Amino acid sequence: MMRSLLTLTASAATYGFSIGISNSWVYAARNLVKFPLLILSTAAICALLYHVLARFLDARFDFVQVQRLVLGIFRDISRLLCALSPAVCFLGVTMQRPQGRDLGGYPQFLLLNVGAIALCGCLSVYFRARDRIMQSMNSARRRNLLVAGWMLASLAVGGQVCWMIRPFFGTSGAGAWDTPWFSGSSADKRGASNFYEAVYYLIVPPDGWK
Repeated sequence: MMRSLLTLTASAATYGFSIGISNSWVYAARNLVKFPLLILSTAAICALLYHVLARFLDARFDFVQVQRLVLGIFRDISRLLCALSPAVCFLGVTMQRPQGRDLGGYPQFLLLNVGAIALCGCLSVYFRARDRIMQSMNSARRRNLLVAGWMLASLAVGGQVCWMIRPFFGTSGAGAWDTPWFSGSSADKRGASNFYEAVYYLIVPPDGWK
């Protein structure tokens, strides 16, 4: 278990550094702590949600089995994201820099990373949980519902935890050590008040923004 936690933490820190460097060395250094915190916080909450969903759908899992499964899933997510780190770092350093209300390549860079995290999460849940669920449930319909439920729980929890402990990267490009570590529930630069609204604004910018 300790080895899995160390692998998860190191892999998540590597990916966090690669996205933070798109803004500044300050963000990159902070993300060595903040991104593992995001992964571990999401895993802790999902461990409870996974167990509740498993019991609701009559899966033969005890609590300890679910915890081990969750640790394996989030370790796999971190390792997949770590493998993407060189490409993410390159894109972050070379993207068009934001200037005023023209955010340049930042929205595309942010959306790419949100998509990559979501995809890695879904793949990890599917491949890590598939065999274990097949051994514990006879109904194919319930198996599919459980996998889908775990995926949705991971995406929903991860998105909101990410929103609360942001920024991981930003539009200023001039991070300072006195910048607050966490933005909490405050609105972002475009006025989004939650993670889902922020993602929507990446696809459909509000008036006056590019």
